[in-house]
Amino acid sequence: MEKQLILPEGTDPDKITIAPAVRIGDFLYLSGTAGFREGKLTGDDIETRARQAMNNLGRVLEAAGSSWGKVVKVNCFLVYPQRDFGGWNKVWKEFFPKNPPARTTVGAQIAAEGALIEVELIATV
Repeated sequence: MEKQLILPEGTDPDKITIAPAVRIGDFLYLSGTAGFREGKLTGDDIETRARQAMNNLGRVLEAAGSSWGKVVKVNCFLVYPQRDFGGWNKVWKEFFPKNPPARTTVGAQIAAEGALIEVELIATV
């Protein structure tokens, strides 16, 4: 199977350093996002940043012809897991009110300076 690069509308392929997503067969593998909008982190709290990260992933899902209902696995990395787990769960329930996908949430250092959260996922098309 051939790998296909997925880019949301308006993304310049010459300016990206990582693929927002890759499609292989009927599966999409979305890269992690830390809640950036227009190159800057949104808000100061976990809910704002988590919501932005999920909205960013939603744009990539849409570009690939997929949707939240086709997400099968989510990995979440929190800089402050004990403090921010509740806020992350609140946002999670907004995107997956029923029949949620499998999920892992762990504490981790995130490479993006100042980031509180990074979320990546796997979906089908």
